[in-house]
Amino acid sequence: AGDSINTRGDEKSPFIHPDGNTLYFSTNGHPGMGKDDIFYSHKKSDGTWSKAKNLGYPINTKNDENSFIVSLDGHHAYFSSDRFKMNRDMDLYFFELYKEAQPGSVTYLKGNVTDAFTNEAVGANLQLIDLETGIVSGEAISNSIKGNYLISIPTGRDYALNVAAKGYLFYSENFSLKDHQDKEPFLLNVKMKPIKTGNSVVLKNIFFETDSYTLKNESKAELDRLISLLKENPSMKIEITGHTDNQGDVNYNIELSRNRAKSVYEYLTTQDISQARLAYKGYGESKPVASNDTEDGRSQNRRTEFTVTGL
Repeated sequence: AGDSINTRGDEKSPFIHPDGNTLYFSTNGHPGMGKDDIFYSHKKSDGTWSKAKNLGYPINTKNDENSFIVSLDGHHAYFSSDRFKMNRDMDLYFFELYKEAQPGSVTYLKGNVTDAFTNEAVGANLQLIDLETGIVSGEAISNSIKGNYLISIPTGRDYALNVAAKGYLFYSENFSLKDHQDKEPFLLNVKMKPIKTGNSVVLKNIFFETDSYTLKNESKAELDRLISLLKENPSMKIEITGHTDNQGDVNYNIELSRNRAKSVYEYLTTQDISQARLAYKGYGESKPVASNDTEDGRSQNRRTEFTVTGL
């Protein structure tokens, strides 16, 4: 954890809040009120921890305070102390955590993972990725009997969700929590398609520059997931297809969609995926999945997907 946290004394009972960026711990090594005091630190942009700060009196006393935990909303804290050591041992306490020491806003993502055709529960691995940083922000395994899952995640970010299960094509989604109220869970049910000829997946985390076929850096996690799927299933063949909305010239849209599909194809071939297993095509605006009369519909129609063509 580095010198900003560790000392020549004893550091104990670390607790990292689900925001992933706020650390609480006890130590007798930093300047404090007495014996073990509770400190906190925030993770900096370079991944190191800020200088530890003492929570101060009356939380810390001349005796021992430790085992500190904070509620999901960051407003309440609980800890153990022997501050009344004259007539008793360690007791539990709680208080409202002051603003400076609070963690970042956190909510939770929950839903069910099921087979897209039978609706039976699927035990799957879920991974949330921060689209800006590419860092994994949360992981979970859905219940194989009920299909339910729950992941705590910081708000105020844009996320990619990748879901994988043995015998299934992976599931791809993205969503924003920048305006989400942390008191309400974000609900997302996942439908998994079996690995079968004819089944397809919309690559919702493949991104291009506006009016361009240049892949954005945020696309790497999705591309790498597709590569893993192809390597795990070495006989699988796929066709990558590009699609647009109905804005602009028809022939231009066909060429743009083709070049976008080709960009994905070329990336895969640079990662040791044989050209013999891949094909690509641009359909322009000819295969919409939603109405082009609304921005949301046009956004859904602008997509890249792949279809299993052989096994």
